[in-house]
Amino acid sequence: MQLGFTRAYAALRLFCRGVVFSPRAPHRMHFGTVTQHLPALLATMRSLPMSEETPELSHVEHLKIENGLGGLIFDEMRDLSTENVSDDANQLLKFHGSYQQDNRDERQARKKQGLGRAWSFMVRTKFAGGRLTAEQYLLADELATKYANGTLRITTRQDFQFHGVGKANMKPLIRALNERWMTTYGGCGDVARNFMACPVADLLPGYDFDFQELALKISDHFLPESTAYYELWLDGEKFLSDGTRVKVAPTRSESFYGTQYMPRKHKMAIGLPNDNCVDIFTHDLALEAVLGEGGAVRGFNLLAGGGLGSTHGKAETFPRLADRVGFTTPDQAQSVIEAASAVYRDSGDRSNRRHARLKYVLAERGVQWFRDEVSKVLGYELAAPAEVPTYEVHDHLGWEQQKDGRWLVGIWVENGRIKNDATTRSKEGLRAIIERFRPEIRLTAQQNLVLVNIDEADKAALQEQLDAYGLRTSGGELSELRRYAMACVAMPTCGLAVAESERFLPKVIGQLEERGYGSERVWIRMSGCHNACSRPPTAEIGIVGRSLNLYNVFVGGSFEGTRLARLYKSDVRGDVLADVLAEAFDQWRGTRREGEAFGDWAARTLVPTDEVLWAS
Repeated sequence: MQLGFTRAYAALRLFCRGVVFSPRAPHRMHFGTVTQHLPALLATMRSLPMSEETPELSHVEHLKIENGLGGLIFDEMRDLSTENVSDDANQLLKFHGSYQQDNRDERQARKKQGLGRAWSFMVRTKFAGGRLTAEQYLLADELATKYANGTLRITTRQDFQFHGVGKANMKPLIRALNERWMTTYGGCGDVARNFMACPVADLLPGYDFDFQELALKISDHFLPESTAYYELWLDGEKFLSDGTRVKVAPTRSESFYGTQYMPRKHKMAIGLPNDNCVDIFTHDLALEAVLGEGGAVRGFNLLAGGGLGSTHGKAETFPRLADRVGFTTPDQAQSVIEAASAVYRDSGDRSNRRHARLKYVLAERGVQWFRDEVSKVLGYELAAPAEVPTYEVHDHLGWEQQKDGRWLVGIWVENGRIKNDATTRSKEGLRAIIERFRPEIRLTAQQNLVLVNIDEADKAALQEQLDAYGLRTSGGELSELRRYAMACVAMPTCGLAVAESERFLPKVIGQLEERGYGSERVWIRMSGCHNACSRPPTAEIGIVGRSLNLYNVFVGGSFEGTRLARLYKSDVRGDVLADVLAEAFDQWRGTRREGEAFGDWAARTLVPTDEVLWAS
């Protein structure tokens, strides 16, 4: 297959920096001298057709080629005379686990005063399967106070986010995290993001497979090899788990990612049909466990092509649930994930970032094509998908006994924000409990956390501490409606948000509780934009910001996460949002079948169509 002119041009630009690579296998790089290889490279370029059909690479693709994960970001981050970095540097910064942001609440006032924006950075960790130690949690809590805005934000991908980090605090924060073996590398950017897994399946009765171990193994496998991260934040060192530090030999070579990494973000997970707590069909790639008798893992179905983001008014962008592609045995699971990722790496759209996710490859080329391509990379035919039972989902709140006799307890954290203010003492309380009892911590995809490996002798005392700090697990003062509500960060820090979310959804839930709907078990998810970080497209009720104080309401997703919601009402003002939902709840209560969940009822009555109406 001949290389397009755009790729050849990119090859020359790379070459001028002293990097030589094979046009047919751009991920196989080596360093060489320009004089040695230039004639061959120019001859190759002259032989290539200048086809107008070859789309021009996007600007971000050129940035990756020209800078690796270093380049201009080094000088800009080290320049502390400014509080921000350029847009180009911000694109590269994402690979290091950070986004540049500003306080949007202050924009207008600062503009009137002739001041620039109140810049800061968000920093995101990577915890495969949401797993961290007590010591790691306590350090993260301390760093949030020392270097960020005093809060920790649990993400829907089982990570922590630090918000309000000043430019001068970036390096000490990231260095301190790495010293305790917490990385931010690949927390954002066009690479494999945090690899998700059920946070507690390895601990509960009925399973004989360590999903956490596989999640960590795959996560480590996809960590970028470029040493730019260690050079910028850790003075060229790596911190090993035994406490030693080693100097890295500078390189920008990537054996899997190549010079351009992935076409876009790459989200993956391991999930269970009897506990879809990671929303498995929303990922680019996923391993769906196929269980035999006694919970034995027979293997995994490979799922591909999920993704929830879209763009307002762009019908060619849409949320999509993943397809079952094939079956693999546990010992081949990692190689199958790598092969499927390679197909995406080589076939994804690199000219239009709105069209760059794997879901568009599956939507346009089909499951059979993707299965054939994965089989070619593997060198053998991928088996047909296996059947799985009806889906269920658990949020792992409350007390559960582990298979080793110890206990775990899931603690509800509203919208994942661990903080101290007039409404909660979650930051103070969690720190006190974790300092005293030293449990391991597991973060959930519902933005909550689970304390695990609690001895029977400590159970009562730990519950007393939960009560003392007002930390809720399940039942009691925590209504079902609030328990299953989720919101993204949105205002004031997210630069993509067009409406409120985290600060607004609790008020809407409160209004519905006051009207008597608090006992209803319904997934309600709100997002400040169509990027859908809180996963509203699979919710029973998805509320998506359209503009300031204006929302589109989608209904009909399934509680189990196996069906997309559909557009119900558009351009709903925030002040009447509770009225719209209350009206729908009243209809549901009056006409639902016995035991019929809201999402199932809404799909049958409010939006009875097979067409998923999303873009608007």
